[in-house]
Amino acid sequence: MLVLMLGLTGYGAEQIGNRYQGSAPAMEGNVYVLTCYISETGWGEAELKDFSALIQEAEDWLVKQAQGYGKQVSFVNGTAGVETPLIVSNIVSGNGIGDEPVDLVSRLMPMIGYKNGLEFVDWVKENTGCDGSLVLIAANKPGRGYSMAYQDLYDKEAYYLEGTILYTSYRDGAPLCAAAIAHEMCHLFGAEDLYATFLQTKENEARARELFPDDIMLRVSYNIDDLSIGSLSAWFMGLTDEMENWYLDFLYQGQ
Repeated sequence: MLVLMLGLTGYGAEQIGNRYQGSAPAMEGNVYVLTCYISETGWGEAELKDFSALIQEAEDWLVKQAQGYGKQVSFVNGTAGVETPLIVSNIVSGNGIGDEPVDLVSRLMPMIGYKNGLEFVDWVKENTGCDGSLVLIAANKPGRGYSMAYQDLYDKEAYYLEGTILYTSYRDGAPLCAAAIAHEMCHLFGAEDLYATFLQTKENEARARELFPDDIMLRVSYNIDDLSIGSLSAWFMGLTDEMENWYLDFLYQGQ
């Protein structure tokens, strides 16, 4: 449950992490969510139903969180891989150390009929009434999910369409929860992990535990209503323009 960056994180007046960048620039307005169900063997009907329910729970929670900041967001959902399976061999499970492939979305687009992510983004804007778009790649195997968020210094054709890969269960076999889906979607809207990773410091995690103990970017829960989007994450996601200068301390800087 982390965001993988494609290069060094720089920031300035126009470059602040993933804030207001990519196909899902902020959690506001109409956002098209394409869920691509990939598998090594195929999805069962019950699996599809259960995963779809988790997505709906995550989206409903995100809508309520946005309302708390006076913002309106609406999700329009589409699917690929339901009627015609998207069979992918050797799906990477993810291990949280930064060596996972970050081009999954661009590799998937030709499989569902688009030349690249930019062509899909254009289709969304022309046909769905949505300005924002993102991709959820769902794999029915154990793994650790991660997001592929865009920054302006990346190759636009390859990475502008933002996405995340999610697994039906964690590596220890525990089932996926809706909060994990919401967490990864927040990354695509600009949020940063608030727990220690290979990109986030232990000092920042300690600070976040004191200031934002229930923030969804710090922890997840099987009861998503135990969580919230704190003011720090809200600023990164474009839900508020109110900020403190120390917010920038939480941009990924490494250990």
